[in-house]
Amino acid sequence: MTAAIGYRLRLVVFDFDGTLTQPGALDFGVIRGQLGCPAGMPVLEFIHGIVDPGKRQQAQAALDRFEAAGAAASRPNDTAEALVHWLKSHDLKVAILTRNSREAVLRALENFNGAAPADFDLILTRDDPMPPKPAGDGVRHAAEHLGVDPHEVMVVGDFILDMQAGRAAGAMTVLLAPSDDPRLTGADCDYRIRDLDELRAIVRAGLPLPPGKRRAGC
Repeated sequence: MTAAIGYRLRLVVFDFDGTLTQPGALDFGVIRGQLGCPAGMPVLEFIHGIVDPGKRQQAQAALDRFEAAGAAASRPNDTAEALVHWLKSHDLKVAILTRNSREAVLRALENFNGAAPADFDLILTRDDPMPPKPAGDGVRHAAEHLGVDPHEVMVVGDFILDMQAGRAAGAMTVLLAPSDDPRLTGADCDYRIRDLDELRAIVRAGLPLPPGKRRAGC
């Protein structure tokens, strides 16, 4: 896939589970069943809507245990670690934006051999004081914190909530969809890729050129 000419890229914001990690470590159908969360309703929003404080705390604890088990079993997605280092080698900033807890993300990163928390310029989780995806607050915060314009940000994720967050912030969006998942039908995104390596061509089109150079067709 070839990206359009004319944009500038300075920051790549990745979703975590199913994007930088291999899909399948977290089966949210299981935790929905445990909590009584209706199908199609995001788990975080369901928990936040529980009126009884004690029941809400129990539900949150169950989600934390579920995520901890998934983090321990997770593995890096194919080429994810190499991609992060490739982006950094091109002077791009790299961030993580996830609805998971910080503890779960850090535990999952222990299973990475070629990437560590220090390789990311920013890691934003649900523990940070801002609305989670699909709100665009996390993307905007990452851009502001790292000193870039939201229009110079690329959001990469494997679910509609990631695309909605990127759109809400005014960022470019890339949907990682290895298979024809019916849940992703009609997802509003700028680009759709089947594996992370395809991202490199899109990124290259947004890199600044050396002085005196012009892109073909300019």
